[in-house]
Amino acid sequence: MHALILAAGRGSRLGDAAATPKCLVEVGGRPLLLHQVDALRNAGATRVTVVVGHAHERVREVDGGVATFVLNARYAETNSLYSFWLARRAVRGDLFVVNCDVLFPAQILHALVSRGGSALAFDSGSGEDDEHMKVRLREGRLVRMSKQLPSAEAQGENVGVIRLTEAAANAAFCAAGSLVRSGRDREWVGSAVNAIAHRHPISCIDIAGAPWVEIDFPHDLALARTQVWPAIESLMVGARPIRHGWAPGSVGAAA
Repeated sequence: MHALILAAGRGSRLGDAAATPKCLVEVGGRPLLLHQVDALRNAGATRVTVVVGHAHERVREVDGGVATFVLNARYAETNSLYSFWLARRAVRGDLFVVNCDVLFPAQILHALVSRGGSALAFDSGSGEDDEHMKVRLREGRLVRMSKQLPSAEAQGENVGVIRLTEAAANAAFCAAGSLVRSGRDREWVGSAVNAIAHRHPISCIDIAGAPWVEIDFPHDLALARTQVWPAIESLMVGARPIRHGWAPGSVGAAA
């Protein structure tokens, strides 16, 4: 299992914290990137590749040799689709694809692996805001994800964590290449996933109630530090699994 973390962006909406690369904001005394690497390894990823851009030298220093890197030198004028496409020759096999700004427990990754095939995590308790990457499902499988999807037509918010089989990953890289060549390199990686979903079914696992947060704004970072990370730490002690939704009574926090 290979893992790909898309971490080229600057994270300017974090205000003063934007001086620090988004993947290096501190949560629980450690950079967010290292929390993600730990979760990915816990779920069976033996290799980790990180697409870097803004302040990439600092990201390489923090990594400590646990990952390989792909540089997106055009990070300021492109988006996650382009970063994903740049990594096409650096990864192989079944693949986790993770946005660098998401704090989540390893149990979510285990749930994706347990489902078999390609699968993504979504939160049915979120998805009302324009900022949310919303998902539309049919019979438990992805039809489309988009921030422009009307909330009335969506079943929840994409968490930003997906597992692709080798065949699906290869198809997604090909789709990304076609989009990039057509001048759509400022789109999200979800555009490539949408392009293959009808040929490579992607199961959608509802993790509503799980402790997770997408860190875009200062209040998200505060939430990550004060609520989400303590809840994840408690899960690490209890090692509770996620199966068909989150256990009743669990702490949840979705951005």
